[in-house]
Amino acid sequence: MMKYQKWIFFALAAIVALLSQFYIQQRYTTLLQGGAEYQWPVKVSRHIGWVPSDYLEIEFLGSYANWEGKQTPEVGHEVYVIVTPKQSGVLQVVSATDETPKDQEYIRANVKRFDHGVVEFAIPFNRVKVDLSKVDKKFYTNYRGTLIGTMKLHDGYGVVTGVYAKGVPLELATPESVVDQEKDSRVLLEKIGDTEQEKDDIIVIPNSN
Repeated sequence: MMKYQKWIFFALAAIVALLSQFYIQQRYTTLLQGGAEYQWPVKVSRHIGWVPSDYLEIEFLGSYANWEGKQTPEVGHEVYVIVTPKQSGVLQVVSATDETPKDQEYIRANVKRFDHGVVEFAIPFNRVKVDLSKVDKKFYTNYRGTLIGTMKLHDGYGVVTGVYAKGVPLELATPESVVDQEKDSRVLLEKIGDTEQEKDDIIVIPNSN
């Protein structure tokens, strides 16, 4: 019996892996078909590995919130980030809590840091599938502007469906000038997606000359 135990364990592990993959794929399909679509300011990077990949890693800008939970959040633990969309579809972070929201849109995220009532979080669905042969590598190397990622959410789970530069899909877009990138980066995150941006909403960097 002992000699069969390792094979039994291997078979059980394989079954669990297959079921897990099936569950993830089903959830992905459900999100694509029925999830509500929103936007979020992002930056992208490429993880270089041995195996070629058509994915870019996503950095969600402004990933912090006031903590309104009952217990002090611990690093690595899952929390619920309450969000609300602007008229443009760009999500605004409202707060974070340890209780599942009932009548509000939310994202399941992991705690990165907690300090003085503010929790910094990481959104786990942080990759987007693209055709890298069509994406200008400047977007994921030294790009300083702000991109917009589209996502679909359902029950706190999500998937990134695309990334856009000035409304153009990343595969078709051309990076603007460095000057325009710098100007774009000075727009306050909380004002991105507003219909109009006032002068006071832009961080002005004094001329050093």
